[in-house]
Amino acid sequence: MMNLLKKTVRFLRSMKCAVLLLIILVLACTAGSLIPQGEILSYYTANYPETAAGLIMFLGLDDVFHCVWFVILTLFLCLNLLLCNVMHFPRLIGQMKSGFAPEKCVRGGGTVYLVRETEPVFAGMGFHRVQETVSDGKTLRYARRNSAGIWGAWLCHLGMLVIIAGFGLGQLLQTEYAVYGVAGQTKQIGGTGYELTIDDFQILLREDDTVEQYQADITVTETGTKKTASAVTRVNAPASLFGMKFYQNSTGWAAGVSVWKGEEKIQEELLCAGEYLKTEGKEELILMLRSFYPDYIQDEAGNPATATSSLKNPAYLYALYYNDDVLGMNVLHDGEKITVDDYTYVFHDPKPYTLIQVKKDPFQWLAAFGGLLVVAALILAFYVRPEEMWAVRTESGVWAVSGRCRKAGAMFEEKLAERCIKAGGTLKPEEISGEKRADQCAEMEERKKDEQ
Repeated sequence: MMNLLKKTVRFLRSMKCAVLLLIILVLACTAGSLIPQGEILSYYTANYPETAAGLIMFLGLDDVFHCVWFVILTLFLCLNLLLCNVMHFPRLIGQMKSGFAPEKCVRGGGTVYLVRETEPVFAGMGFHRVQETVSDGKTLRYARRNSAGIWGAWLCHLGMLVIIAGFGLGQLLQTEYAVYGVAGQTKQIGGTGYELTIDDFQILLREDDTVEQYQADITVTETGTKKTASAVTRVNAPASLFGMKFYQNSTGWAAGVSVWKGEEKIQEELLCAGEYLKTEGKEELILMLRSFYPDYIQDEAGNPATATSSLKNPAYLYALYYNDDVLGMNVLHDGEKITVDDYTYVFHDPKPYTLIQVKKDPFQWLAAFGGLLVVAALILAFYVRPEEMWAVRTESGVWAVSGRCRKAGAMFEEKLAERCIKAGGTLKPEEISGEKRADQCAEMEERKKDEQ
């Protein structure tokens, strides 16, 4: 039983497990990006083959990022990262605390060079704190630098863990609101204690009349203190105010509606396309603005359409209900009226409205902190290279110098060779064997002459 448990833990913290989990999660994220999310079954059966639609619903691909198996796989990835960090932490601490290591000098490793003075070599390689001791009758010198570089991978794992935790907690605990209206309107942002004023809303067009950008100028007011802050929100460029994110989500058209009873105006409302109005004093009589056409035309089938997005020939498609029964549906132009008994309805002043999506994520800072940890980890991993050097004094009085670098070892060896040559060094005799070593020795001697 214990062996099985050890094998399970070993697999869960292995690179093989991490790669497998990442592949599955990447495929799931890809599916979530390609398959429209949050639709009902009829949508998928209408747009996909029957088998594919059934598979989408069975696997939860209609809501990938919230389905049970995606959450479980993410938790296993977190467990993998956590186990890796826990297992490697004592070893890394031990490496950081380890001081002078005579056995490294005696054991050696890497190419060995013979020099008369070690100071210029150590200094030239960037080692300024050199320790010296005597072990088994041999004088040894040792130095290391950039030890922090060993924490790169560990810190990267920690950063990924923090990002996942921040994102997961944010998804669970974030609050989201939708506020829509036209320029000049002020509306409450849910139950947050803040109000949103839409100062201006613009649809920026290109020369070919296609939309280039949607832009809203907004002001947020804290209702208690009356403290305000303003910003501009655009598509893919949300604004941040009072710890909330404001997204330019969508847009449409709205129009004013005047309701008259006889000669008396009894109502004045603003309806966005898709909204309805109950008549005061006769709530069973309902007017709905089904759609708006800024440049009204009829298509080949005779259906209402718009030629351009510019406000040139405005028209309103309405529906009038009485006790849920349709009394009428038609297209009206500016100035035209709808009259039912003593009630008259007039549409006027069409203008675009904007839908601002407001999100408050209490753990956004945690995900951002995780991102900073990952950036720091990458800097440590790629730019802070742990290096160490050692020198053993031989019986002839010269020093046998060697060293190693955990990353970019070839560059370290090349630099060490250059510094040793400048210090008048040569390869250790035992290192000169075979045609390759002979060529290296000849090259070093030639470079030494050039330096002199």
